[in-house]
Parts: sequence; C-alpha cells; structure tokens
Amino acid sequence: MEFAILDIETSGGKPKESRIIEIAIIVHDGKKVIETYETLINPEKKIDWFVQKLTGIKDKDVVDSPIFADVADKILSILKDRIFVAHNISFDYPIVRNEFNRLGIDVRLPHMCTIETSKVLIPNLESYGLKNLTKYLEIDLDNHHRAMDDTLATARIFEHIYTLDDTNFEAFIKQDINPTYLHPNLNLQFYDDIPNKIGVYRFFNDKKELIFVGKATHLKKSVEQHLKNVTTKKGKEMQGQIARIEYDLIGSSLVSQLKEVETLKKSEPKYSNFKKNQGFPFGLYNVMDDSGYLNFKITKLTSDRPLFTFASEKEGLKKLKKWQAEFDLCQKLCHLQKGDTECEDLATKKCSGACIGIENSEFYNIKAIALINKLNFEKKSFLLLDKGKTKNDYSFVFVSKGKCIGYGNVLKFLIKKDPNSFKKPLIKLEDNINYGSIVNLHISKNEKLIRIDL
Repeated sequence: MEFAILDIETSGGKPKESRIIEIAIIVHDGKKVIETYETLINPEKKIDWFVQKLTGIKDKDVVDSPIFADVADKILSILKDRIFVAHNISFDYPIVRNEFNRLGIDVRLPHMCTIETSKVLIPNLESYGLKNLTKYLEIDLDNHHRAMDDTLATARIFEHIYTLDDTNFEAFIKQDINPTYLHPNLNLQFYDDIPNKIGVYRFFNDKKELIFVGKATHLKKSVEQHLKNVTTKKGKEMQGQIARIEYDLIGSSLVSQLKEVETLKKSEPKYSNFKKNQGFPFGLYNVMDDSGYLNFKITKLTSDRPLFTFASEKEGLKKLKKWQAEFDLCQKLCHLQKGDTECEDLATKKCSGACIGIENSEFYNIKAIALINKLNFEKKSFLLLDKGKTKNDYSFVFVSKGKCIGYGNVLKFLIKKDPNSFKKPLIKLEDNINYGSIVNLHISKNEKLIRIDL
C-alpha cells in the first residue's frame, strides 16, 4: 500500500472556481519516501491578492509555468493506485478532482485526512491545523503555505500517526464512489455539487419513479452513504437503480422532517422503511378507568386518534416516563409499571396515591389534562421560526388551534413587518397526528426556535 501525500496552493476565490497554482506530492509506503514531485502551475486567471500575500506566489511567477493540462498526465500517473493523503482532505481533494474534471477526467481515489486521523490518534489538542500540529509534534515547518514545505510537514505527521496504529491504519482510509456500481444515467457531476447543508433528498429510477426519500443535516454526506453502500443486499440493489437525484435546501431540521414524512406518506417509495403509519407505529392513548382516573398507555396504533406518535415503543416509554415525572402523574396509571401492586413511587412519596384511591380523581385528572393540553399545544395558534435557506429568510411551521397546518419559507423583513405574511408561502399539510408529534419533539430539543403567538 502506497500513499500520495499532497498539498496544493490555489488562486483563491470560490472553491469551484479556484485553480491550482502550485502542487507538491510525496509518495510514501509508510516507512520511507519513494518519489517526490512539485511544480508551479499557471492557473490561467489572476491570483487573488490575499493568496499572493499569504504564499508569496505572484502572477509573474506562474506566467511561464505549465497549465494544469500540461502536467495532468504526470500527476495522474503519480496518484494512480495510491491513497490520496492531505492535511484537510475536504479542501485539496475536491480541487484536484475539479482540475481533472475540466479535462473530462473523473478521478476518484481512496483518501485519508491527516487532520481527522490525528484527532483520533492524538486526541484533545486545541487545534489540528498544520501549524499547531507540527509545533506539538516538534516538526519543522519552514515557508508555511508553500506546497512542498507543507507536504513535507504533512509527510512527517503521516509518519508519526502511521507508527501509532499501523495495524488498523486502513480504517482511516475512505473509499470514493465507484461508478461501476451505479446506474449509467446517474449524473455524478450533479452529485459532486450537492452542498453539505440541511434538506431533503430524493432518488428516482430510470422510469422516473421515486424510490427513496430522506432528510439530512449534511445532504452530500447522506447521499454519499447511499452511493457507497455495498454492504447490504438492499443497499446494493437500490444503489444500482438510482438514475436521478433531487434535493431541496431547507435550513431547518424541523421543516426537513415534516417535508420528509409528507413525501413518504404521499408516495411510499420502494426503499424507504415507511409505509402508511409504520413510520410512527406506536401511539400514546388516554382512557378513563372505572374509578374515574385518566390513564395513559403506549400501544401500537389503533383506529382511534392518539395524543402522540412514536417511531418505537422504547421511544414512547422513555418520553412518557419524562412526562409522568414532569406532571406528577402515577407510574401505574401511566402503565409504566407492570403488575397489580401499588405504585413504586408511593414509598418515596413521589406518587400522591392515585393508584390506591388516596389522591382525589378530580385533582389527579387536572394534572393529566395538563399533559393532554401540552401535547395539543394548549389549542393555541402560533408560528415557529427556524433557520432558513439563506441568512435573509426563516423556515416556519404554522400551528393553528393546536394542529400543525403547514410549513414554508418567508423573508425575515416581511415577517417582522407583518406576522401574517407567512400565509402566502404556506405549504399546507394534510391533518395527521404525526406532524404535531414531530413539532413537539423539536420544541423540546431546539431552544433556538422562535415562537410568535397569533
């Protein structure tokens, strides 16, 4: 196993538009250096003034240097069949790939990041930047921000971490997407441009049928996991059928989940583990017992409308336990305790005795109804504002009289001017208890949600 340890300097600007102005590669087998290569490159554009100041490389220094097309074959021959190694792989690897893409060459290599590997093998440092890490390891770093100097330093870091865990080193190597496993119609250039932001993604087959829907905090990473999944039969099967990818940037995890569930309920994609109510197959129900006490219980969904829905019984019981403590309810009347014995909390006086008739049913039911009201948002109407697609807008959710009505995006200045300006961009949802449950869960988790009562 051989490694191509690499560093580049670029012209600056947006990553997709940035061009390489200098590249250095050190080929290493884990024990010794096998080969080195470096060259300045004419980027065929002006070098950003900040880059000139940072690197010392000026336009006049590269005017007579080869363009990338002139050295592409040489660089590719060095990289071929080797592990691409860089300090901050998320910067170097995409830019090198972009240079080859401009020449019509799709380069995809197994790769390793010395930053991410160092975080595991050398934990608890304040910073893993090249300057800080070399200082900690007492590695010389002369002429920082020049390709060969940075590559030499990265190679020394590589040698150090390789000796720390050479037997399990392959665990730090990430494989890129293998196009031979994928549908021939899938546009990998489109995939490469997917941002790592919050949103919802959809996969279609070559018959234009929706086969999968998912939400993600990092869209590209989530899509990538599916395109690389060759470990399960279902994953391999779906992987070969993805002919087109679509995605929506949303900004809000709450709205992403609402949109995901909405799409799943309408379409029931083949490879999504969600059929009708099976995505939230357990519900919280309340019933009056013969003694006049309100009881709560987690069961599989019935034809009756639940107060709340859950993805699993375990999740439901955990949530009910929290509510039971919050509203001073009886474990036994919440069916959190099995058997006919009295409530376990009686001995510690955490239970007021509803389970044995000591606590008056009317007083107890006031507490139980308070929980029901909470789950129904007190039957109030309000907006929840969350991060939007851009810094100028909000994602929002509209709750009317205790029911989740819909979601959308609205410009910040409009909502500040008139709280009712959300009505025009509102995307309405069909009445479904799952949406209210999702909103409730996000309210409990996300303190940054802004509530506007209407």
